[in-house]
Amino acid sequence: MAKSFNNLNKTNRLIRWFIIIICITFNIIILFTTKNYKISSIVLVFSVIMIITFYLYEKIFENYMNDILIKLSDMLATISDMKEREIFSMIDDSMFSKLQYQTIKLTKILKSQNNKIENDKNEIKSLVSDIAHQLKTPLTNMKMYSEFLQDENLSKEEIREFNEIISVSLDKLCFLVESMIKMSRLESSVINLKLKQSDLNDTVLIAITDLYKKAQLKNININFEQKNKVSISHDKKWTAEAIFNIIENAIKYSKENSQVDISIEEYEIFTRIDVSDEGIGIREDEIPKIFTRFYRGKNAQNEDGIGIGLYLSREIISKQGGYIKVKSNSKGSIFSIFLPN
Repeated sequence: MAKSFNNLNKTNRLIRWFIIIICITFNIIILFTTKNYKISSIVLVFSVIMIITFYLYEKIFENYMNDILIKLSDMLATISDMKEREIFSMIDDSMFSKLQYQTIKLTKILKSQNNKIENDKNEIKSLVSDIAHQLKTPLTNMKMYSEFLQDENLSKEEIREFNEIISVSLDKLCFLVESMIKMSRLESSVINLKLKQSDLNDTVLIAITDLYKKAQLKNININFEQKNKVSISHDKKWTAEAIFNIIENAIKYSKENSQVDISIEEYEIFTRIDVSDEGIGIREDEIPKIFTRFYRGKNAQNEDGIGIGLYLSREIISKQGGYIKVKSNSKGSIFSIFLPN
């Protein structure tokens, strides 16, 4: 750009000297051809005025260009500084105002990308911290009790007890790793949900069947009010996983000899699946937090769990254009899953 402006200045100097030489030559010709000093004086004055006018125009144009270059430099500086500052008037429909609009638009895009990168970085740090915290307990138990088993003086009962603890820790570790793999695959969009038109009753029954034994152990009755065929577009496997997690929580936090009710209701735009229990309930201030990763409510601390199930359920449902609502009190909770028809 500097080279271009040097060439422009060089051209202006050449034009200026060309005009001066033309004016002098013209005045000499007039003087010698007419030999009229009055006409020659008029022509001379006119030539001088032309030269001065050109010089003034050149100075004004140079100042104008310098001002434009300074403003352009300031405008480009707003990109590196990530500031959405107006240098040129946005009211004027000029080339510079249009250029400024595109510059501000670019700055907004860059700021948005920087914020996303920063959020992703913080999310990864948080995830690594959470994973380390969750893996610590089962790994510590397995290491500690495996060392205890090295003692040759242990009784058969102690060996059996320690092996059971290691087995439980290993199960928890496997469940944790499996859940985290699902979570990471969903978050990174490695898994593409395949939506197909199928009966929602069948999807709910898949989740109930997998939890039947767990409900039996606490003598909990699962009551599912089936409706006529409810055909909606959804991913059968992953939707069953989402419903499974919610029903499993209902069983886990319900008292023995209680009941879990499941129902389906069709609306014009959405289909609702209600899962209601007679459990310990969720505090009102904790309801917005229960779907966050690794969060466990204060009422749930005595129960075994890692706080991933509801997070996975929300991710699965939201990726299908749906959402989950929760109502809860001391007598139990109702989880309502809304899936678009």
